[in-house]
Amino acid sequence: MPVPPRTPVIVGRAQVVKHQPDLDTPNDPVTLMIEAAEAAIADATIDPADVDLIGVVAGLFRHPNPGRAIGDAVGAGDAESVLTTWGGNTPIAFVGELGDRLTRGEASMIVMVGGETGLTRAALRKAGRPKPATILDSPIEEPSSWGAELTMGASADVQRGGEHPRNTYAVFDSALRAAAGETLDEARDRAAKLWAGYATVAASNPDLNAAVMTADEIRDPSPINRMVSWPYTKAMCANNTVDHSGALVLTTHERAEQLGIPADQRVYLRDVVTSADTDTFLTRAALAEVPGLNGAIAALEAQWGDLDAIDHIDLYGCFPSMVSYTASSMGLRPDRELTVTGGLGFMGAPLNFAAGQALIAMVRRLREHPGAFGLVQGNGGHASKHAIGVFSTEPPDELVVTRSAPTVGDQVPRADDDASGAAVIEGITVEYDHDGPTRAVAICRFEDGSGRLWANSSDPAVLTDATTVELVGTSVHVEAGTFTR
Repeated sequence: MPVPPRTPVIVGRAQVVKHQPDLDTPNDPVTLMIEAAEAAIADATIDPADVDLIGVVAGLFRHPNPGRAIGDAVGAGDAESVLTTWGGNTPIAFVGELGDRLTRGEASMIVMVGGETGLTRAALRKAGRPKPATILDSPIEEPSSWGAELTMGASADVQRGGEHPRNTYAVFDSALRAAAGETLDEARDRAAKLWAGYATVAASNPDLNAAVMTADEIRDPSPINRMVSWPYTKAMCANNTVDHSGALVLTTHERAEQLGIPADQRVYLRDVVTSADTDTFLTRAALAEVPGLNGAIAALEAQWGDLDAIDHIDLYGCFPSMVSYTASSMGLRPDRELTVTGGLGFMGAPLNFAAGQALIAMVRRLREHPGAFGLVQGNGGHASKHAIGVFSTEPPDELVVTRSAPTVGDQVPRADDDASGAAVIEGITVEYDHDGPTRAVAICRFEDGSGRLWANSSDPAVLTDATTVELVGTSVHVEAGTFTR
């Protein structure tokens, strides 16, 4: 069957990695994104003047309209500029949106780009030097905005450590551990083994320069791998201290044919599914379940069957709990490769663009394996926003549009922040600083049915027990955000 003319297809890719910051001429996110956009346009062998939309995935950069600056720099000054909202799901969801715009005839050549300079910012801060100022030649209009708002935590959650992803995903890990009947050591070993697989892929990623770490090196604290949120060491956590940027060029099958872009350069959008859960774990039916993600996976299985049969997969590798849950929900073999990049810890994550880097790597992988299929996952917030895409060098027989699985709303009430009474620990971690453990961070559910809240304990006995025996399921008393056993 003929390929529908407006079928969206990726025809250009580029990844930019800067390993060393230069404090005299600091890397700037927009400059890095310009470099990536130029390289992706060159990879696509197109005239930059043909680009009619530049979509930028949001980050910490302070430029009011980075898409306009990028367009002016690369020779696409007339292109529409779009800036997304935040969320690790965004690159995959945004690719779906841009593909939909291509199918509707709202654009014919698009650059999607993202990037950050966390490594440079950290080096400047350590040296006591200011961030470089954003210099604008003239007033600049605001870009169009796209995407849903990302909520990371209420004020009480922030105060009690519940807004830190390193804590929420460690608490999620404890809930998974308890639900599976694992011991604490078994759960640590499972996470370390999983992450060792990611480290191996990162070391072979031609876009990076990562060292291999063994499961023992990942699991066990050391002077260069301190404990962060038990059982997570630094090596098990997402690393945003990188100077990275990347870009993709999307067009339609018809336009690619007109421009003579070689078939072996093309990677087609075959499916994009999005879904959402509650912004917080507090109001979900069970801490060990992510029903919105389950719905997205079910929608993919209805279309593609056994997801383990997909040739190449990149699961969003922010923390081990997220990968463990997703792999289990997808029914993936325990011994299969789960990433083409190396994950947010070993690859490094320019904040919201980590899944964009994964897709850029997947495009390279699929070009190397014509006819193969690849799946890339994006995850935003506290396992709250989901986007999963399927891609292939094989074009579809019909137009592909973004699909939405059901959003799953509140199922358990949120308790009053200052509520007191008998409760049960449903998930727990221990925060560490450079000197050792500081406080336990737990989700507690009141026995009277009034709901859940985040609560803390600094009792040394609790800190010891939380890292040596199973506290999930034990009874506690909560008083204004503090729990006692």
